[in-house]
Order: sequence, then structure tokens, then C-alpha cells
Amino acid sequence: MNYPISDMALRIKNAYKGQKDKVAFPHSGIKEKICSILKRDGFIEDFKVTQREGKSMKDIEIKLGYFENKKPTILEIKVTSTPSLRFYKGAKEIRPYKNGLGVELFSTSSGILTDSECKEKNVGGLSLLRVF
Repeated sequence: MNYPISDMALRIKNAYKGQKDKVAFPHSGIKEKICSILKRDGFIEDFKVTQREGKSMKDIEIKLGYFENKKPTILEIKVTSTPSLRFYKGAKEIRPYKNGLGVELFSTSSGILTDSECKEKNVGGLSLLRVF
């Protein structure tokens, strides 16, 4: 696996296409923080960190959210930076994604923040994901 955040986004996208209720992927601190932001902003219903049986590794299991008409709560999830091509934005360059209906996640000196939190704290950083 080259880029774990890209793997996480792809698994979420494929689970929504298959209309699954849950999706799991290997745990990391940055993925856990991204999941907590997605839950707080209403893109996923819930997530939990689980221990693999007989191993010291952990997984993150996400309960995916759907609207009443079976439409997914995440219509689009895109990885913006990769290990070979990174996109940094300064605080003044950050704009609301999809007029504030979506969210762009940044890795900053203050941790993982959304575009609106970056504007509040006046910090820029590495663009990670865009979710709508």
C-alpha cells in the first residue's frame, strides 16, 4: 500500500457504490482523526476502532450513512495530495469547498483541520481530502 489515506478513501467510495452498511480498513492516528471529522460533519454515521483477533493490529470500522431515499451521504471523496505530488495552501488561499456544502481536510501544525477551521485559526497546510 503506497498511500494509506488514498486506500481509505477508495474503500469508502467502493462501499457506497456497493450500498454496504459498513467498511473496515487498517488503523492509524490520522485516519482516526479524519473519521472523527467526517462523523462530526455528518458524512458518516459512526466509526469504531477494533482490535484484530490474535494480532496486535487495529482496524477502523465505519458505519456508512444514507439518506431516506437510499442516496449516500458522501457523494464525492477525492484525495488531493499524494506522496509524489503535494498541494499546500496558505490561510489566505483556502476557500469553502462546494460553497460550504463540502469539506476540505488539511494537515496543519494544529492537527487535522477542515477548511473552515483553518480560516478561523488563520493557518494553512497540506490538503489531504475533499468530501462532498
